[in-house]
Amino acid sequence: MATDEEEVPAWGGAIQSAISQAGDEEDEEGVNVVSGGGLSGEGVDESGELPYVILLKQAVAGLKAGVLTEEQFVEGVSKLDVITDNALRVYAIPTVKKDLPGKLTDHQNEIVNALEVELHRLKEGLTVLLNYPNTQDQADLDSGLQTCIDAMNASRDIQKEAKIEKEAIDERKKEEKARRAQAAEAADEDESEE
Repeated sequence: MATDEEEVPAWGGAIQSAISQAGDEEDEEGVNVVSGGGLSGEGVDESGELPYVILLKQAVAGLKAGVLTEEQFVEGVSKLDVITDNALRVYAIPTVKKDLPGKLTDHQNEIVNALEVELHRLKEGLTVLLNYPNTQDQADLDSGLQTCIDAMNASRDIQKEAKIEKEAIDERKKEEKARRAQAAEAADEDESEE
C-alpha cells in the first residue's frame, strides 16, 4: 500500500475551492492546513482510475491471493482510513459547521455537503474492509471495496465541479481588481487635470 513518503493528493481541495471566497484569512488557512492530506481527482493513471482506487483493488486482490497478510492489508487500508478521518475533521471545525454555510452561495454549500457525504461513504467502506479479519467474509471485501470506489469516484466528480467554481470565483476577483484599477486611474487623471 502507500508509503509514509508518498505524496498524498489533497482531498480537502474540493472544500477549499468551494469556500475560497468565504471567511477571513485565518479560516482559510485552517482549512488549507487540513486539506493537505486526502484524496483528489488528480493523478489518475492511464486507465483513468484514481491512485487510491488502484491501491485498494491491489490490496483486496493481494489479500485474496495470499500475497498480503491480514496484518499488511489492515496496515495499508488503515493509512487511507486515517486520511479520511483527517478530512472529516474539517467538517468538525466550528467555523465550517456554524459560520461558513452563511458565507457561501447555495451552490458552494452543495459542493461542500456533497463531499462530506462521500467522505462518510468512503469511511463506511473502509470500516467494512478493516473488519474483514474479524468477519472473514469474502463478500465484505467486495462490498467494502465497491463502496470505497464509488465514494472516491463521486468525490472526483465533486472536485471537478469545485475546481470550476473556484476558477469562476478567481475570474470574478480578477475582473473586479481590473475594474478598481481602471477607476483609480481615471480618478487620478481627473485630479491631475484640475
